[in-house]
Amino acid sequence: MKPETVKEKTLSGLDVRIAISVAICALTATVLNHFGWKFPYGNMQLEIIQKMTACITCLLCVQDNMPISRKAGVNRLIITAIGGACGILVTWIDTLVGNQWLMAAMVALGVLATLVLCKLAKVPYINARIGGVTFVLVSCTLSGYARMWYAVFRFVSTFYGVLVVLLVTWLLQGRTQEASK
Repeated sequence: MKPETVKEKTLSGLDVRIAISVAICALTATVLNHFGWKFPYGNMQLEIIQKMTACITCLLCVQDNMPISRKAGVNRLIITAIGGACGILVTWIDTLVGNQWLMAAMVALGVLATLVLCKLAKVPYINARIGGVTFVLVSCTLSGYARMWYAVFRFVSTFYGVLVVLLVTWLLQGRTQEASK
């Protein structure tokens, strides 16, 4: 596989769309957090729009044009849903059983299930691996049932990031393509 090469040493329209999308997601999460719009769970306050998740979605989904960005966004939603659902299932079993040794085995099986389900959904294999990252984050980041809410808000944040990407791409694609000619 050929490594990706940098075509220009200057900023491109793609770079600008990525940065604007990331800024919108980061600002949205910051505003929500500033005004205390979080989901209370036990003694925790879970982010409704997870800054990291939404910003990473922008980095992965902003592409050269709207159709490719849309396809990247759809793939991202699919893998997030699959990884999150597998994570919720493993979390539910872990909460019932509570055995750290079994959990270690379930993490491996959950990654395997995520990879297989992503392949069945016909997403590119690298995306399936990112779905595995979602699974690991959901099943291993927090404890107890808070992991399930983390999965829900991870999907919400991904969905929000995809919407921002599509909006920014739609608004700026024509302008940045004309400017780069």
